[in-house]
Amino acid sequence: MYVFCLIRKKYYLLTKEELVRQKIIYYLIKNRGYNVQEIYVEFNSTFYNIKNRIDILVLKNKRPFIMVECKSPEVNISSSKSFDQIMKYYLRFKSQYLVLTNGIKNIIFEFKNNGIEFLKKIPKNKITY
Repeated sequence: MYVFCLIRKKYYLLTKEELVRQKIIYYLIKNRGYNVQEIYVEFNSTFYNIKNRIDILVLKNKRPFIMVECKSPEVNISSSKSFDQIMKYYLRFKSQYLVLTNGIKNIIFEFKNNGIEFLKKIPKNKITY
């Protein structure tokens, strides 16, 4: 079975992780108000000669705003391995928000001047004109 990705504009094998990825993309667009043009999926990056691929990257004003790491539902996202992976991306891109999800549980946090704040929901897109 395959699923069409609104961002990448093609069909992908519907793995458990891909289903989680597509649900988050849909949620970002339909429930949080982000534009398709602001969202990048499986964004490739090289940092210190190490290749990385961020599951979902949302840009605001051409800067990283939200990074999402998607895992299969059976993966424990509270593990240090999952946290270490997304923190590695944060150190490179310095996005304001990080999201770890396995489609069942979400860990959402915001980096502020005085530390980290955990959130219940991904922030809505604040449209500025």
